[in-house]
Amino acid sequence: MRFTFIGNRHKTVVCLLTLAASVQAQKTSFNHTQTNDLSNLIVTAGIAPIEMDQYGGSVTVITAADIEKAQASYLSDVLRQVPGFAVNQSGGPGTQTQLRVRGSEANHVLVLLNGVRVNDPTAGDEYLFNYALLDNIERIEILRGPQSAIWGTDAMSAVINIISKETTQNNWGFDVEVGSFNTKRVALDGGVANDNWRFDAGFNFLDTAGTNIARQGTEEDGFENLSTHLSFAVDATETVKLHLRADHSDALNEFDGVDFNVTGLPIDADLWTEREQTTVLLQANFKPNDHWHSDLSYQWSDTDAHNFSFGLGESSSTAAQTDEIKFNTTLLFGADDQHRLSALVDHRQVDFVQRGTASPFGDPNQRQDYDVTGLAVAYQHQLNEQFNWNVSARNDDFDQFEDVSNFKLAASYQLNNQWRMRGSVGTGSKAPSFIERFGFFPANFVGNPNLEPEESDAFELAVEKTWLNNKLELVYFDQNLENEINGFVFDASSGLFTADNQAGESERQGLEFNWSSQINEHMGLNLNYTYTDATEETANGIQVTEVRRPENMAQIGFDYRFAGDRATLYAQVNYQDDQLDVFFDPATFESSNVTLDSYTTVDLTFSWQLNTTVQLYAKAQNLFDESYEEVLGYARPGAAVYAGVKARF
Repeated sequence: MRFTFIGNRHKTVVCLLTLAASVQAQKTSFNHTQTNDLSNLIVTAGIAPIEMDQYGGSVTVITAADIEKAQASYLSDVLRQVPGFAVNQSGGPGTQTQLRVRGSEANHVLVLLNGVRVNDPTAGDEYLFNYALLDNIERIEILRGPQSAIWGTDAMSAVINIISKETTQNNWGFDVEVGSFNTKRVALDGGVANDNWRFDAGFNFLDTAGTNIARQGTEEDGFENLSTHLSFAVDATETVKLHLRADHSDALNEFDGVDFNVTGLPIDADLWTEREQTTVLLQANFKPNDHWHSDLSYQWSDTDAHNFSFGLGESSSTAAQTDEIKFNTTLLFGADDQHRLSALVDHRQVDFVQRGTASPFGDPNQRQDYDVTGLAVAYQHQLNEQFNWNVSARNDDFDQFEDVSNFKLAASYQLNNQWRMRGSVGTGSKAPSFIERFGFFPANFVGNPNLEPEESDAFELAVEKTWLNNKLELVYFDQNLENEINGFVFDASSGLFTADNQAGESERQGLEFNWSSQINEHMGLNLNYTYTDATEETANGIQVTEVRRPENMAQIGFDYRFAGDRATLYAQVNYQDDQLDVFFDPATFESSNVTLDSYTTVDLTFSWQLNTTVQLYAKAQNLFDESYEEVLGYARPGAAVYAGVKARF
């Protein structure tokens, strides 16, 4: 094992955190009371849950109520509200959707479904947001900044944990929606609960004709998705709880090709992908007393994607299966349980399969795998009523790479009942993907099995003020990336492209501002702004701006409740600055950067609670029919309207 700790550039941050601890140790005596407010707990922030107001990192929680205000159908729609989140979608519903956090790469974000990894090994380890519907969601926990000290590879810039609802009483409900682009959605779910067991099940089906995503032509690119879930939990004894959960999605998305002969831009084509994904969680929780608890789980994820073209049938397919066993334990000790020590061990096996037609250029058929064993420890100390700090470290032992180690130190200092300062410093890592190591397109890309994991170091400092029903937060973040993998490197020996680790550093700095206010009992407001400066170093040692990283982003959300709280009006304004993208010129065979124009979109939602069980709603998206692109040549949808009815019995 090797643990690499703090570099020189972050010593100042660590000194500040340590100094704050030493100052507070001389102040008021500790009077800690254990909180039972689960809404304040962040289960994703450590091996054991951490209270939100005691965590030193940046956290955003999207609740079921937030989702209902917007009547959102897609995960990507609500993520646009999060500071530091830049979403790039290649057209309408179901088209490729990438997320870059604080200027990071799209595969530097780890997504969990109830704690189960759902990043796709067949897609460069990205999570495919275009397939993600919002269904049966209790809350979404979002941690910005590197989280590899707990979660290992992929968690370089953020972790998103989607947490499902769990019934506490007998109930059932439905949601039916129709709207623009011949869109239809039907969802049905229900649950049964007894004294010591709970069962939930449901489905969510969406079908849309989509929109024409190319600049020319008239062909619409449709999308359909059927998502199902079931969950069974039982309190086997007073100290042991068992949980089984399974989620499955079966989707089809149409997309266009690229004109590599004349324009270099998207062109109408009859192409589509059929994809299935299944996740299973088996978990046992053991809590003999209030000072010690442990979890043992088995997690299984399977993806299977097939690509088709009209008239030619199936052109290629990919599949991946991930098996993971995880055990963690936490001990609370001290006079008032102010110390918390946790340990985690997990083992993950990933299998990858690719199928295609062999040609004189090469054979794409392959079967690859790797496994990794992780060991992590975390310590949290509530020094007194004002100061809380935690430190975590993890070592990942890969069977095909050298060991990778990460750490994180975070602290929170409550100056008074209004002001809080917090900060964190840590590292992150990302293992090379199967495609980067072994290739995918034998006619033009050859893999590089000698790639090394990407590594980063980061810190952030923040100040928060809370008064009356207002909360204001200002965050400065700084993250450097080393060994960045460039997947478009020309290999002179083969005349093809390959992937390679870059020699220089990529630098990302910026500011996040967030203000939320409950103006009165009827009106609420949320406003956030993000400034990002993301650059990468060229072979000549020059820092250049990275593509698809807008410098300025802003979002305003406003909700107004009236008519005895039976009616809710919600408005959302999203602004995204100019950003660069890459254009490959088929005439010169050279690539260059082009600028995508800034845009502003406005969404409006109205909900009416007809009675205690039935709700009617209508929503307008891109209300003023803004014409814009988030990926070069791929048109985002124009104005759209939807209406629906939902009920809970």
